[in-house]
Amino acid sequence: MSPDARAANPVRDPRRRVSGRAGAVSPARRGAFEVLLLVEERRAYSHIALRQVLNRLGADRRDSALATEIVQGTLRWQRWLDEQINAKSRIPIARLDAVVRVTLRMAVYQLYKLRHCAPHAVVNDAVELVKGTQPRAASYVNGVLRALEREQQTPSPPRAARSRNAPGNPEELARRTSHPTWMVERWWSWLGPEATIALCESNNEPPPLTLRVNLLRSSVAEVMESVREAGGEGRPSPVIPGVLRVSGVDVSRLSTFRSGACSVQDESATLAAWTLQPEPGWEVLDLCAAPGGKSAHLAEWMKGTGRVTAVDIHPHKIPLIERTARRLGLPNVHPVCADGRDAPSLGIFDAALVDAPCSGLGVLRRRPELKWRRRPEDIQDLVKLQGELLAAAARALRPDGILVYATCTVCEAENDGVVEAFLAGPGGAAFDLEDPAALWPDPLGQMTLSTRFGRQILPFHFGGDGFYYARLRRKPSGAQRGIRRD
Repeated sequence: MSPDARAANPVRDPRRRVSGRAGAVSPARRGAFEVLLLVEERRAYSHIALRQVLNRLGADRRDSALATEIVQGTLRWQRWLDEQINAKSRIPIARLDAVVRVTLRMAVYQLYKLRHCAPHAVVNDAVELVKGTQPRAASYVNGVLRALEREQQTPSPPRAARSRNAPGNPEELARRTSHPTWMVERWWSWLGPEATIALCESNNEPPPLTLRVNLLRSSVAEVMESVREAGGEGRPSPVIPGVLRVSGVDVSRLSTFRSGACSVQDESATLAAWTLQPEPGWEVLDLCAAPGGKSAHLAEWMKGTGRVTAVDIHPHKIPLIERTARRLGLPNVHPVCADGRDAPSLGIFDAALVDAPCSGLGVLRRRPELKWRRRPEDIQDLVKLQGELLAAAARALRPDGILVYATCTVCEAENDGVVEAFLAGPGGAAFDLEDPAALWPDPLGQMTLSTRFGRQILPFHFGGDGFYYARLRRKPSGAQRGIRRD
């Protein structure tokens, strides 16, 4: 009998569900299931949902690690997993109830990728997860998973090779690395096959955990020692001074974190301050500032003097900036709830950072759900907003002021395209273009991609997230139009 014949009604059920018996499923799998269901049904962000669910369940470090691996791995490989499930079911996965769909995906991921998970435990927990709402659908889940488990010769989800077995076209690469085809096609056309293969492969790797040391309060050695005392491992970043790469530790419990001696920040994100390089006493504008990590770094760079006006349009995010500044002991961070497009009304500034809302295609390692949530049509709306924010920040600068445009995406239209449109617009004649990498620590200039108007960082360059930076300087009053690359 086929799995489909055993199923009662595994297709979509609009009723609110709470599935499975709490004591019958391992805490890690229950936590992963709840997070994936929130992502699937409520469009939650996986990293936020993980923190909330695991805290509520009181998961220990081991269960938290496994739940995180299941959630992130399931979301990264979703396209590939759906193909495996569809091959064993006459009911397309898109027609399944969300509980059944999520349960199957996470179970298949464990069967194929997590060899340390016992297959019988994976299947049994999957069955228990659907029993609470659709008891008869449990036999369907059991049948599909047993059929997949019997295929002893099926390989693990493949990795895109960089040599003779490399995919020959975007569609093949998208399938092998579990990406949307449209996304890979854009990268392939822009970056070329080799870089696109490396990018897709790196998107399926776990992201590193890095700490930026608050040098106003501590030292790299002191923070590294606190990591070791907590049972973790830490070593200085080989590319960015003042940053530690750490593992095996709950950062929130570090004494140095609680005292404001360090912050969690990706290495690529720390380059916002390196690119702007504000001087002590300056008036600095940071648009779209929440949760405040870059604002704090700018304030630290200014040695706690001057003012960083940290602007965000969302009222509920202002307390995040306030808490960050308070923990780090930075009285020169001043949160403001406002629309960044109204930046000129906030005053005249020596420098401005526009960390623009973007598609997030540079942080797919951390937010893999964005693979499946983003659509090509999203880009046009984002580009319009990004251009408006950049133009507004430009109008708020004094002569000779510094303007930095940054995104955490790998998308030419959102990056070089926005800067090009700004320079060609009515305000662009007042600005010169400078190379951000001229200000970065060596050897980042040689490791990153120089574009027409800025610098693109890809995750495989040095392990940081995918970021873009452009640096512009407002001309002194009366200067003529020109473009300079230092």
